[in-house]
Amino acid sequence: MAAYLYRTIRIQLKTSCLIVTSFTALWIGGATNVRAQSFQAGGYFTTVSPHGEFNENVTNNGYGAGGYFLVRLGSSPFLAGGDVGIVVYGSESRDEPFSLTIPEVSVSVRTSNNILLAHSILRIQPREGRIRPYADGLIGLKHLFTRTSICCQFDGEEIAGTTNLSDTTFSYGAGVGVQVPISRRSGLDISLDGNVRYLRGTRGEYLKKGSIRRDNGQLFYDIFSSRTDVIAVQIGVSFSF
Repeated sequence: MAAYLYRTIRIQLKTSCLIVTSFTALWIGGATNVRAQSFQAGGYFTTVSPHGEFNENVTNNGYGAGGYFLVRLGSSPFLAGGDVGIVVYGSESRDEPFSLTIPEVSVSVRTSNNILLAHSILRIQPREGRIRPYADGLIGLKHLFTRTSICCQFDGEEIAGTTNLSDTTFSYGAGVGVQVPISRRSGLDISLDGNVRYLRGTRGEYLKKGSIRRDNGQLFYDIFSSRTDVIAVQIGVSFSF
């Protein structure tokens, strides 16, 4: 199961890099004298806790990873850019025969409930200081989707898969964090980075663990609908250059 979750996160992050690039290009395009600006990039692990109406339907936390890239706007304390992460907030699996005519071979049927988070960020942070706190304003989207895959039991590779349900909601919010330096090499500052974000989300439809039921060969979906507010806690490493 751990290998499957890792592979899901890895595949979605590759797709998400395109969104990060688009957000960053928009911000850079509106800035002047880019060469004189400093940059900040990083990766993190995150846990996401449903809040409000969302928590009434989904009571467990989600876990995942993400990354961001920011550009400092001239000599100001502001940085702007993009952030993308993927979270798995529920999963289940079972073993099934490959087919009725080949019952000796089994495959794993795995279902995961996911949230892709993509946001533009405006950050305010002092340019100097050993410990550097910051505050973020975020605006973007949450893409909620549930995917079921048939995987090889030997190596976990996906044989076939389908998206059972997906929906995209508008997302916005704010966060606070702090960076604590751990190394400096040739103008590259490496810091531990931790933050907490509250991300409001408009109403969307989604599934959760146990929402897909089978009865006499037929599928039934218990679809939930609510706002998609979450609280995200992130910890990772940042690079400033």
